[in-house]
Amino acid sequence: MILDKIGPAYDFQILGPLQVRVDGTALTLPARHPRMLLAVLLLHNGEILPEGRLLEQVWGHGVGSTIALRTAVSRLRSWLRDKAGGVAEVEHVGGGYRLRLPGRFLDAARFRAALAADFDAPGTDPHQRLAALMGALELWHGSVLDGAPEGVREESEVRALEDEHALCLQRLAALAISVQMPELVLPRARALARTRPFDEPLHTRLIELHAACGRPAEALMEYERLRSRLAEELGIAPSADAQHAYLTVLNQDLPSSGSLDRSHAVSRDHQVVPRQTPPDIADFTGRNKAVAVLLDHLCGLLDDASRTTAPVAGITGPAGAGKTALAVHIAHRIEAAYADGQLYADLRGADIPESPARVLGRFLRALGVAKNAVPDDPAERTALYRSLVSGRRMLVVLDDAADEAQVRPLLPGAPTCGVLMTSRSRLVGVGGARIVEIDRFDADHAIQLLSAVVGHERVTAEPAAAAELVALCDRLPLAVRVCAARLAARPHWPLEGLVALLRDEHRRLDELSVADLAVRDGLRQSYARMRKEVRPTLARLARLGRGEFTTGTVAAVCGLDHGSAVDHLGILVEARFVSVVDTGQAGRFHYRVDDLARLFVLHPGSAGLESSEGLHIHS
Repeated sequence: MILDKIGPAYDFQILGPLQVRVDGTALTLPARHPRMLLAVLLLHNGEILPEGRLLEQVWGHGVGSTIALRTAVSRLRSWLRDKAGGVAEVEHVGGGYRLRLPGRFLDAARFRAALAADFDAPGTDPHQRLAALMGALELWHGSVLDGAPEGVREESEVRALEDEHALCLQRLAALAISVQMPELVLPRARALARTRPFDEPLHTRLIELHAACGRPAEALMEYERLRSRLAEELGIAPSADAQHAYLTVLNQDLPSSGSLDRSHAVSRDHQVVPRQTPPDIADFTGRNKAVAVLLDHLCGLLDDASRTTAPVAGITGPAGAGKTALAVHIAHRIEAAYADGQLYADLRGADIPESPARVLGRFLRALGVAKNAVPDDPAERTALYRSLVSGRRMLVVLDDAADEAQVRPLLPGAPTCGVLMTSRSRLVGVGGARIVEIDRFDADHAIQLLSAVVGHERVTAEPAAAAELVALCDRLPLAVRVCAARLAARPHWPLEGLVALLRDEHRRLDELSVADLAVRDGLRQSYARMRKEVRPTLARLARLGRGEFTTGTVAAVCGLDHGSAVDHLGILVEARFVSVVDTGQAGRFHYRVDDLARLFVLHPGSAGLESSEGLHIHS
């Protein structure tokens, strides 16, 4: 059984603090007594609970009354109807109450179904079982009904669920050892074992996991701690199973890896540490404020013990602004903080976007999973990927993302991991992301980049030409880098020679190309993703020249009503063809078509805009 981590539209959660979520958004729970009543009924979903038992658990011994109970039931029914779409019903049956909620809407029911399915499928591929059980464990966000009053927490059903949690981890430990991937389960087993000091089977599996990970000293220490606790607190010796695990470690005979071939799993000889980030940019320039914000966000949150999600940062900006260069630079700056490795993927969002499933396949192989052991199902790939990085300090760099849907399956679930993504879109739908927007350089940084590539002496020898060159490049980092590369290839070519070529607007974009770098390519990709009905608006605005315009101008020039003009302008700003100009007056905005975007539209070149779109600008 494969669990969908996103869960159903309605999700009642008791495997941790009581929560009710609708489409991933947590609802405000009802007042105390209806809330505790809901917690108890969810624990016993489908069972009839006598009124006396509900009074005892929700109000305490001798405190509540039948009238108070009925009032709480009425309020709970209203809340379920108004806030939770009526998917759950509270029925009065005889002398008690019963909650009717389909199991797919309750995390405890889904967890138990996954565990039962594993018991019923001993012959299933162990990698599939591993992914399914890891997915089941992701439903847990703490102890059952964490934060509820002790009267509720002392329920026998709470203890039963906690025991099944431990049982799931024990089965996972055996599976992980059998496929030589013990590091997947070790952090979770260690964390749960701390809360269950006398659970011998769980501690025995922890001893075996330590040994299978090549940590015999820790395995022996774990046994010694268990032996001491049992002797001092209970006056008993460890079980035969625990003693066998201990003797196995002493004899340096690690747990059996089963009948699976070693090529199907991650090697246990060493933990794979991928280093996939491209080389840093030797002449990286500027972006001091953006660098400071990104470093603070990706490193400052790592040691926050209260954090339950991975820190996510995003870099957005127009084509050629240097988003990838900044992301790569940041990744190298924080390499020590993410000592367990860095994963990198070019998502090609501005061209033909990569499917998340393909990227996950590459990530899994980089993490040591053999090619023939990578699951076919995309959900299984995500579950296995999140399991592999759980508890490890890893940075995931997602370059040139198309949209949120492409990014979400690639986000790790562990708070010890970090994510750095770049996109021409702002990706505001990625929850908790710190988005940093970059644009063109200021003139000083543009000249600084030019000097770093061609040499300070050449730039200082022709300061006026250098200033005009970066202005003709619209201070776009990619355009400046292209010019710098062309000048570096011709050491005796004066800057003024290239400036003379760039002054010709008909050929400027053709000149802004060298090797595999071309400003026109980025503009073409952004243009191709733009809605077709907006393209004529861009064409007409480009004919206005370099001047500023307002929404009213757009409506008049393009024959649009005010609402359509606002919509088209929003799309053009998001596509980075149009910039917002600060007028200094609240509520008043002016706009301008960026210079290189204007030239792209007016002088598309032989491979530019499609003639079939009817954008004959000069007609």
